[in-house]
Amino acid sequence: MTTATSDIIKATSEGIERWSEEITVSLHENGKGYLVSGDSRIKEGEFFPRVTSVLDILEKYGLRTWAMRMALAYVEDNLAEATRIHTFDKALDLTLKGAAVAHEERRDTAADFGTEAHALLQQLFIDPNTVVPDEFRSVVHAWMQWLDESELKVLSTEQQLYYSDTTSSMAPIAFAGTADLIALDRQGMPVICDWKTGANIYPEYALQMAAYSMALGFCGVGRFLNAEQIANTRAIVVKLPKEEDGKLEFKEVNNLFYQEEIFAYACKLKQWKSDRNKWMKGN
Repeated sequence: MTTATSDIIKATSEGIERWSEEITVSLHENGKGYLVSGDSRIKEGEFFPRVTSVLDILEKYGLRTWAMRMALAYVEDNLAEATRIHTFDKALDLTLKGAAVAHEERRDTAADFGTEAHALLQQLFIDPNTVVPDEFRSVVHAWMQWLDESELKVLSTEQQLYYSDTTSSMAPIAFAGTADLIALDRQGMPVICDWKTGANIYPEYALQMAAYSMALGFCGVGRFLNAEQIANTRAIVVKLPKEEDGKLEFKEVNNLFYQEEIFAYACKLKQWKSDRNKWMKGN
């Protein structure tokens, strides 16, 4: 690593630390967005929708087919047993009701695991001596090994970011979210990482990372990132294994600027969907 790169890393680290002390990003009481204070460009009380809520506008084909598989698996596992206890009609009715919510129960269990894994990884950055429960050893080992091999310099974890564009010719775009990790690579360029514990790396994750890239540039410009860093930001999704013999997978977003454009369209589509003025009033 050159002296110039070391200087960039040092300046960026100090800059993001100062910015984090000056700016407050808090989750709105409704849980659907954020509020920002301390940034002169932002109107106090302005609501920033969550990145994930914006992406709800997209049809998630993989999620739909997964839910169907969960329902069919529930029927296969429970119908025979239910018929031994109830009449067939009663057994079928109970089984179908259970199948209708099977995906929600599995989703909630997976979400709980992912939430705990995120909290544990963040805590390990704060205190490397944190005790790791057995069920999270595979997740932690895979992540730490990948982070070491990638040679990334970690700047912050669970970093809240926001973006606001009031110059749009159409409806203004504003959103906020929390990036799992912000780091610098060996050239001193920003890398945004998001870790997942689900079954796949889905296409919409590329748009989620694009949103974080837009927000990082907005928050960092003139504060802790220069123009070259903003133009060369990278975004990587890392899927961590739950099983001991599982394999870590990661994908880097291709053509990040293009993905940012698509996310901006998603924001406008979300706004259009909720807009009640689609038709002229009167005759």
